[in-house]
Order: sequence, then C-alpha cells, then structure tokens
Amino acid sequence: MTANRGLFSRSMRLFSVALAAAGFGVACNFLIKVEDGCTRDDQCPSGQICNVRRRFCAVPVVERCNGVDDDADGLPDDRESWGNCQPDVANGTCGGVRRCTQQGGRWTLSCESNAPEQEDICRNGIDDNCNGVVDDGADCVANFSPTRGLTIGTNVASEGEGDDAPAHQVCLSGFILDRYEVTQRQYAVFLSSLQQDRLRIERPTTVMNPTVTYGRYVIYRNGAGQDTNLMFVPNRPGPLVLQQGDGYWRSPSDESEELPVLGVTWFGAAMYCTWAGKQLPTEAEYFRAARGDMGTRPFPWGADAPTCERANIGVNGPDGGACVGAPLPVTSLDMGRSPEGVFHLYGNANEWMYDWLDTNPNHTANNYYMSLPADPLRNDGGVQTNSWCNAYPQGPLGPDAGSPITQPENAGLYCQQCRFARGRHYRTVDTRIGIRRWLDPDRSDETVGFRCSRAGAPRNRVAP
Repeated sequence: MTANRGLFSRSMRLFSVALAAAGFGVACNFLIKVEDGCTRDDQCPSGQICNVRRRFCAVPVVERCNGVDDDADGLPDDRESWGNCQPDVANGTCGGVRRCTQQGGRWTLSCESNAPEQEDICRNGIDDNCNGVVDDGADCVANFSPTRGLTIGTNVASEGEGDDAPAHQVCLSGFILDRYEVTQRQYAVFLSSLQQDRLRIERPTTVMNPTVTYGRYVIYRNGAGQDTNLMFVPNRPGPLVLQQGDGYWRSPSDESEELPVLGVTWFGAAMYCTWAGKQLPTEAEYFRAARGDMGTRPFPWGADAPTCERANIGVNGPDGGACVGAPLPVTSLDMGRSPEGVFHLYGNANEWMYDWLDTNPNHTANNYYMSLPADPLRNDGGVQTNSWCNAYPQGPLGPDAGSPITQPENAGLYCQQCRFARGRHYRTVDTRIGIRRWLDPDRSDETVGFRCSRAGAPRNRVAP
C-alpha cells in the first residue's frame, strides 16, 4: 500500500444519507466512514455494517450528550428528548426522564427522577408508583378471573397446521395481562438499565440452530460470561431499529416510540418481563385472552371476520394487499380490542408464548397435547375437573423442552429447540388465528414482539 493510499484509508469522510421509512415519513441519517478493505460486517467495529460493494463501514448517527447537534435536527442537547429512565426502585426513587445538561463545564446525561408514589403511566417503561412492577396501572393491564373448561387446540385440520390436535380442556387460575404489546420506548428503557459494557451488536458466535443463518443481534453478556441474544438488528436502520447512544438506548423518532418492539428473541422478551416484575404469558393464557373463557371465540373481538379496522394484517387492504404493510402503534385499532380491553391479540405483531413446542419432526402431531387424555370436565366432589385440570390446576406451562421442526425446502431445521409466538402479524396472509410462528428462543425477526403477564401458574423467569 502506498503512503498516499494509506493516508486515504485512514481518513474520515462524513456525509448524510436519507433513508425514507415506508409508511412513517421518517428520515434516518448515517455517518459513513471510508474503511479500505472492508468485505464483511465482522471487519467493522461493533454495530457498524460493511458495504461490500463500496468497501466502507456505516454507522447510524446517534445524538450524543456533548453540546453538539450530531443528528442535525436543529435541537440543542439540553432540549433533545433523551427518553425515560428507571432509577433504583429499592431506594424509593421512581421513574423519570433523562436530561443532558452542562455541569462543571462538561455535558452530562443524568436521570431527573419523579417524586415517589407517582400515579402509574402506561407504556413508559417506568415503575412510576414504586411498587416493583413496570406499567401495571389499571389502564395498563387487564384482569382475568379463574377459568375451568378452556378449550386449547382444535380437531379441525383446516384451522391449524396439523399439530393442534387433539382439542382439550384445561383450567386456569386468575392472571393479569398487559393490555398492550411492549413498545419500543419500554424496551429502550430496559436496555438502558442494563450494564452497558455488557451489551454489543454483532453476529452471535454460538447459536442454538447452526442449520440457519443468524444476522446481527444485540447480545448481553452476564456476570458469568454467558452471551444471550436479546434482539435482532436489521442490516439497515429504520423506524423499527432502536438507537444505541452513550449509555442509553432510544427509539429512532418520537413517532416510533409507541410502535411494538419487534425482533426480540424469546430470551430478550422473557428477560424484559422479569425486569418489569412480570413474566411471559403461557399459551393457555393467550387462548383465554384472545378466544374467551371457553376458548371458542373465533377472534379477540368476536365472530366477525378480520378487517383492517380490527386487525393489522397482510390482507384486506384497499388494493387487496396489506392493511398498512408496517406495524401500527400499540393503542391503535380500537375496534379490534377484546371484551376485556386488550389490544392487538391478533395482528400487528406475533407474540412470544412462555411454552416450548413439542411436535414430531414433520410437525404433524402435538406430543404435548397428546400427553394426557382429552376427557371432558366431570363433577368430582362438587368441582368440575378432568385429567388436565388435575395435572395442572393453575394452568399448563407446556412441555419441558422444545423439539426440532424440519425445513424441507433447504434440508435444514426450521428450529432446533422450538418455542413459538402466536397472534399473527402485519405481513400475514394466512388469517387463521391458530397459526404459530416457530423459532428457536435465541432467534427472531421483524414480525415478532411480545407482551407480559402476572400471577397465574408459577413459572421460571429469565433474569439479566
């Protein structure tokens, strides 16, 4: 390499590239660094992407608390929105907002806390009322009473994918479910609360399913040195990709804050729910919330077929295509609420269930559903019960482990140790409510989100 070429390869060239975000009217800026010789992502610094054709590494512009208008939006740092923060609840300080201020001649990002025992505000990712649970006010969650005789699965092959039989009745103790899918704003507060030097963005080196290609993920390394994939990161920034700053995370725009956080792995969802004082809902809890106390309601809102006024899916749009083609705010489509007031149980985002999925390799039989007799409820000493209710009086938690599901089109495995999401999503063209999204718990994509629950049957939790 000549001296001139070496000087050129070490130089920095900054310019902006506007990326139109379809359906949102949002523009994302980038910093481009000329990096001679870059041919793949792992040759770039963490979080950057290699443009193989032009051989440079790209990184999104993220506003920093430094007194400079890095993202060129015209707002000085002391007027920028730095998102919410979650102080130490154990010490009696409730949630607040981040402020960038100049202290002693230096710009510093700090948390401006609310006073203790504030009224709980929904979807801000903060334990406003200092009770140890995030976003649990009366307007944030729905209460479900105990249920006996809830039907899970179906014996009608056309309603599922072959692994939904036999239909069987279960019993559930009372539980509490989030009214809304977890938002980008909430998940950004969670990521910001973690020890930042344990987070990185890159392709994972150890995966559960080596037969498929993993993209880049937000990876968390715990105190024991074990890595956990929390969140899939698409190759290009956009309205669904959280931004990482100096010690904080945030949505790419104010418009994105109320969108469901997508691309979260099962581990990333379970860890959030634990951090929030909650847990992932079981499949049985989802059936109760989406399909009524008997599990027979066709859709969360009732018997009417899905329309774009009720469900954000990939059909029924004005041109016959998708309703929107992108996720909607979690408070949207009031007509699609369940009678208990839960939004988007169908459409918008697939939602992770707590349960493993145990089927035969070709996905034609559900081993867990067949593990007990599908007997009807009977009166036993004045109590309505059956085999499932006797075995799981507070509600089934699913099998002890997930089985593999084959992927015939490429001779690989769709998932090696399957968990699953339910609820359909903004791109789906299969409107059957019983369809699952199968994935290994360390993988995800841009259609998978989640919500949390509380109470119900005790279950294991994934702590940071």
